[in-house]
Amino acid sequence: MYRTVAQIDSATHILGLWFPQIFDRVQLPEPSAEGRPVFALRMRAGGGNARRAVLIVGGTHARELMNPDAIVELAIDLLLSYSNGTDISYGGKTFTANDVKLILEAMDIWLLPCVNPDGREYVMTVDDMWRKNRRDNPGTTCDGVDLNRNADVVWGVAQGQISCSPCAETYCGPSAFSEPETRNVKHLLDTERVVSFADVHSFSELVLYPWGHAPTQSTDPTLRFTGLPTGTCTASIPASYSEYMPPLDVQRFQTVAGRIVADIAAVRGRHYAPQTSYALYATTGSQSDYAYARHIANPSLNKTYGFTFETGPSIPLNVPESFHPTDPTLIKRDAKAAMLTLMQQSVCAIELIGTRLFKGGTEVAALRRVRDELLASTPAGREWIALFERAQFALLSSALRDAQLLAAAGELVQLMARSASDEDAVFAEADAKRASAVLKKLRAKVKIHALKDDLDAIGQRIEQVIGRRMQQVIESLMRQKPGQPKNAVAAKMPAAAVKKPVATKKASVAKKPAASAKKKAPRS
Repeated sequence: MYRTVAQIDSATHILGLWFPQIFDRVQLPEPSAEGRPVFALRMRAGGGNARRAVLIVGGTHARELMNPDAIVELAIDLLLSYSNGTDISYGGKTFTANDVKLILEAMDIWLLPCVNPDGREYVMTVDDMWRKNRRDNPGTTCDGVDLNRNADVVWGVAQGQISCSPCAETYCGPSAFSEPETRNVKHLLDTERVVSFADVHSFSELVLYPWGHAPTQSTDPTLRFTGLPTGTCTASIPASYSEYMPPLDVQRFQTVAGRIVADIAAVRGRHYAPQTSYALYATTGSQSDYAYARHIANPSLNKTYGFTFETGPSIPLNVPESFHPTDPTLIKRDAKAAMLTLMQQSVCAIELIGTRLFKGGTEVAALRRVRDELLASTPAGREWIALFERAQFALLSSALRDAQLLAAAGELVQLMARSASDEDAVFAEADAKRASAVLKKLRAKVKIHALKDDLDAIGQRIEQVIGRRMQQVIESLMRQKPGQPKNAVAAKMPAAAVKKPVATKKASVAKKPAASAKKKAPRS
């Protein structure tokens, strides 16, 4: 009923051979501990370099048999949808053909169905409850390393469900990334621009996100895992310790996890719980924590939001049935809906419009700076970010079907980017009319009432800030949440509370009259 390693490899081989315009089958650099080749699939449509990527891996724990099969089947579902222009429906949840088109034309989708082929082979032929890989642990009679405790993030700290004993199910290995299987995952993170990562496991019906080694807090940025001792093989993290995460990232994890569990529930009513990994139990060296931690340990790396999905319910009186149920069909539908929703939530509208309609580098960087340095610093600003992120996929999907609307949206992106880079720029009435026209067209196209409400909130704010300098517009977004009344928006935030955006180019939008404008030195 479950695919063998050979059958999974055959499926990925056929996809890469027969559909090279969609799939690129890649043999990863290192064979498994027992010498088996490990393969990944890249899915993409259309052109473009250095695209955003989503990386989904399965089979990290050998006995969790259904997830590698679900990943292979998802690849086939995406192929059929894109090739035939058909929707994908899992029970009560439908992803339209246009949704799939947008995902595959906007990003690279990397699928690594079976991280641990040796372990899968052993489960299917010898011991159906085997968890680890099949490394020989010298000097012991015990084999295997828990691949989800082997990554280089607080590695080797025996906190919660982790052990330094080679005979334990949660053995972390002799060193961080000691295993070829985990180094293959690291290779993909190192070589691709991965913005979202999911390690698909079983069981317990959970959507997990960092942190795993400690509770999460957003007030003290000096408390970072980079300052914790590693390799101690003791519970060396103080009980009072909490790991820092910026508020915007906390919001992002919570928001995306919430959308994933909502879409899983739409399939057939299963209620997955979104929570931090630590809320389940303490772990160190996990792959999803490592994926997110990379940009903190090395700021030159891009940020990757790392998730762990725990598919299927717990069946306390039949643990093997929890890991590999007799009929996993319905659980696999839940899992595929979760993976597709993560892909949807990984599309960036501003970046996609920028790369399609203009060079995009300067404009995207300016808007990113406003988002990350200004809006993300206040609760109200983060609510505006959340509003945009929850709406962007549906709105972008609508815009891409209308060339004129897409062009108008691109002009609006350029306008806002130029304005954000010049504190003297004024949001003029003509600019407001252009923005309102785009919003009106988008509102007419979307069918989800919540998105119409979000667009109305944006339109209301546009009317409230006509004639204001862009710095004041940004301040109002930082101070007042979506939907707050005009008199609240009019309350001015002290200028010292806001860092002025760095000017990169003079805006070609309206300026204040000379009598009221401050004199500025010429810029080079």
